[in-house]
Formats: sequence, structure tokens, C-alpha cells
Amino acid sequence: MIKGLSRFALYYPLRIVGAYFVALIVALYSYQFDQFSLYRYLLIAVLLVYPHVVRYFDWQYPQDRLKVELRAFLIDSFIIGLVIHLTGFTPLPSFVLVTVALVNSLSVAGFRQMFLSASSVLSGVAIATLFGGLNYAPQNVVTLDVAVAVFLFVYFIFFGYSVYIGNTLLARSRTEIREQKSVLEIEKQRSDSLLLDLVPAKLAAELKDKKRLEPRDFEPVTLLAVDFVGFVHTLETHNPKDVLAHLMHCFKAFDAIGGRHGFEKLRSVGDVYVAVAGVPEPGSRDAASGIEAALEIRQFLDDLALSRRAHGEFVLDARIAVHSGRVIGGIVETAKMSFDLWGSAMTLLMQMVREAPAGRVVVSDTTRQLAGEEFLSTPAGVVMAAAGTGMAVYNVEKRAA
Repeated sequence: MIKGLSRFALYYPLRIVGAYFVALIVALYSYQFDQFSLYRYLLIAVLLVYPHVVRYFDWQYPQDRLKVELRAFLIDSFIIGLVIHLTGFTPLPSFVLVTVALVNSLSVAGFRQMFLSASSVLSGVAIATLFGGLNYAPQNVVTLDVAVAVFLFVYFIFFGYSVYIGNTLLARSRTEIREQKSVLEIEKQRSDSLLLDLVPAKLAAELKDKKRLEPRDFEPVTLLAVDFVGFVHTLETHNPKDVLAHLMHCFKAFDAIGGRHGFEKLRSVGDVYVAVAGVPEPGSRDAASGIEAALEIRQFLDDLALSRRAHGEFVLDARIAVHSGRVIGGIVETAKMSFDLWGSAMTLLMQMVREAPAGRVVVSDTTRQLAGEEFLSTPAGVVMAAAGTGMAVYNVEKRAA
């Protein structure tokens, strides 16, 4: 890819070639017919200085460069009109000069600019005629013909290269646009992924559309919690990196197991993992699915512990609890926005998981009733809920096939 280019890259050298050629035409014609005058000397001087003046204004006002160039094209065309009159409308130079003026204008700004340039050429002819009278004396001059041929070759080599640069810039722009679209698509996917991490999937669309979530009741939801026994002690007595890597491995497995049963992680606090189903709409099997997920998590931890013991590695035992009930859900808008659930159901779940025996799955009476007769349950005591009331809890197992 060509570097350092802009759509204006060759305007300056093209204007130098054109202006110097016109100055040469004026000089050759004046010399051939011995018609040098103050007016012709002044016109040659203007043509030699003029491209650099335009360049100066381009540097001074880069933000308005297109406007500067379009006005300069009109001045170019006006000077060409003066030169056509001065050379007595000699056919070849006149034709070439008018063609170059109109082609340049058309290539830069379309037919409107070409029409304006044509008007400027006529204005130049008219002004010169007004002050100098009609000068229609076409001459066939070999030196002019040779100069015109050389000019056409040099000028259109530059012009062709400027078209190449324009095509290169267009291709670059299209590539950059595609890259920007790809970046935006990646950012959108990343944003959507973060949104799914923030709230349950079925609420993500609502948050995306409305930019907020009003607090609301959800009932009944099913909550699942896993709490590792003696985690802090294990963290202090073993390599922290190994302990945390093991914890993350377990959490990822919980995500996968819960996902298969319709559960989404709500949060993890330290070594406590909490997942939920039934937000925003409860399902008829949420309670049964919660128990199935809990039993599968326990089986995963048992298998993992067996493997780790065989390799002489530490093991983390876990308590698992499942409870169903009413919660209030909403967005916590602090420095780091998050979605959370509140209510007595959350409080009871955390009490259950703290009091559950290691290696067992305990469920509340509410969850047991919602799950029906799919599982074997045995009483495991009472957990005190809010306002001093108690909730019976049960150990659960799969029924024999």
C-alpha cells in the first residue's frame, strides 16, 4: 500500500506542469511573432508564481483544501481564456488548453465544476477581448505543436498517476471501512457477551433495549449454592495459585453443568457459587432440574476428588443446597454494575448451604414439593428462616432405576 498519499497529492505538480507549459506557449508565440509586451511579460510572471501561491494557501488552510483547489481551477480556466485570446485562437494549443481545463474540473468535482470552468474560460476570452480587442489570427507554428505534444505526454502521465493514486486511496478506504466494521462487530459481540455475564440471558435483551432494568419480583425461582469446606485453610496451607486454579476449574464445571439444566451463574463470592433458574419466567421443572444439577455437581466433585487423591493432591469438599422461593431482582448500579437477587429465599439458601453436611445435597421443603416424586428424600433437620420461622430441609438422592 502506498503511504503518505492524499487525493490532493499531485495537484501541485500538475499545476506546475500546466502553468509552466502555458507560460512557454505565451513566450514561444510572442517570440515567433515578435509581440512581447508588458502585458505578456506580466502574464508569464504570474504563471510562474501562481502554482506556488495556491500551494501556500493549501498549507495555510488544510481543512479547506478542496475549496481552495476548486477556486484555483476557476482561476486556471480564466488564465487559459486569456492565453487563447493572446495566441489568436491558434487551434492546437487552444484545443489542448481547453481540454485539460475541462477534464481536470470534471475529474475532481463532476459536471457542475466542468461547466463553471468552461464559463471561466469564456470569461477570460471576453475580458481579454474587451480590453485588447478581437485577436483572431490563428497561426500554425511547429514549435508550438512540438511543445503541445510534449506537454500532453507529460501532463497526462501525471494525470494517469493521479487517477492511480485516487484508486489506491479508494481501495484503502474500503479496506479501512471493512476493518472498522469488523472491529465494531467484535466490540458488539464482546459487549453482548459482557451483557450476558451481567444479567440472565432472558433479561439481556430488555436491558439492551431499555438501558435499564426496574426491580421486580420473580416467583418461584430455584436457587443453587455450592460452598467449599475449609477453603481458607486450604488456601493458607497450599500453593495459592494451585488452590485458585482448582477453584476456577470447579466453577467452570459448575457453569457447564448448570447450563445443561437451565441454570445461570448469579455470582460467586470467594468460594461460594450461586446459580439461578426461573428468571424472568419460571419453568415447570426448575426445582427438579436444580436437584439434578446439584447431584451432578456432587458426582463431578467426587470423581475429581478420587483422581486428585490418587495423585497425592489436596481435595476440596463441598456443601450443596437447593431452595425455591420468591426473590426481588434488579441492577446494582455502583462503580461496577451487576445484577443481584434479594429476599428471604436468598437468605435461607445461604443458611442451608452453611449448615449442610459436606458431600451432601440438601433441599428445602419448598423445592422438594415442586420437584415431585422424582427423588428420594430424607429429613435433614430444620433451618431457621426469616422472622424466626423454620424450614424443613431434606437430603436427596436419585431414585434407583
